[in-house]
Amino acid sequence: MKRLSKEFLTGFIFLLSIVLLIYGIKFLKGIDIFNSNKTYFSVYSNVNGLQVGSNITLNGFNVGIVNDIILFNDNKELLVSFSLTKIDSIPDNSNFKIINQDLMGTKGVSLILGNSVSYANFGDTITSSVENSLQDEVNAQILPLKNKAEELIGSVDSLLTIVTAVLNKNTRENLSNSISSLDQTFLLMSKTMVKVDSLVYFNDNRISKILSNIEAISSNINNNNNNIKQIIENVSLITDSIAKSDIISFVQNINELTSNISNGKGSLGKLINDDAFYNNLEKSSAEMNQLIEDIKNNPSRYVNFSILGGAKKPYKK
Repeated sequence: MKRLSKEFLTGFIFLLSIVLLIYGIKFLKGIDIFNSNKTYFSVYSNVNGLQVGSNITLNGFNVGIVNDIILFNDNKELLVSFSLTKIDSIPDNSNFKIINQDLMGTKGVSLILGNSVSYANFGDTITSSVENSLQDEVNAQILPLKNKAEELIGSVDSLLTIVTAVLNKNTRENLSNSISSLDQTFLLMSKTMVKVDSLVYFNDNRISKILSNIEAISSNINNNNNNIKQIIENVSLITDSIAKSDIISFVQNINELTSNISNGKGSLGKLINDDAFYNNLEKSSAEMNQLIEDIKNNPSRYVNFSILGGAKKPYKK
């Protein structure tokens, strides 16, 4: 009898140890076996590191834990069971969303209650969703910048290739010479500006007088605007009168007259174009010159005064 009591005591202690071990494991996982748990399920393609025992929160308040995670559907999806201890029922369109609890990547579940008037039964499968991780958010923000940086680097590389190809030795020398020429040009312009400044400085009074004269001229023009307008109108009338006159007939008559003179028609034409007349005129002019010269040299041949009335002298050639 004592032997049976020892075996019974040993078995009882063994069973109690197993129960305490299971309870301790459940307790460490956050499962209170003495409270009635409301179990629901959700299906995920990726739980992003969610662990059994992770907290389930509703508006930041802990209402349960993750009870279990198992693979099903040929290991393509994950079935997660949730145990709610602080809430009695949830709408059937609620959502179990896996969230980031801290910057270290600790995962939890946020219960988002739906607005349905019907409630889910224990053991129902509730819709699920997954919040982007911090890395995913950073990648989403950085990826566009990364793509732009890669495009910019490619553009800079192409630009450097083109610049390297263009700026060869001869081109660099030409560019250096051009820059030197520009420096000389700027130096010359600086000297020129100094001379101009000096010229303006020493001729300030003259420039002031010139500007005053120009101002006076412009003022006179402005004051005599009516007279200038009248003069322009008179010139316009004269030009209109000339345009209305028969100037074409006058020009034609002049042309006809000059043509007749050139062809030897009329008295003036014969006078100008007759060679004999010209020769006679030239001969008469020569004889007249000889006569005048002879009168100068021998005036006594043509003018003879004698008080006593002497005899005339014979002509000597």
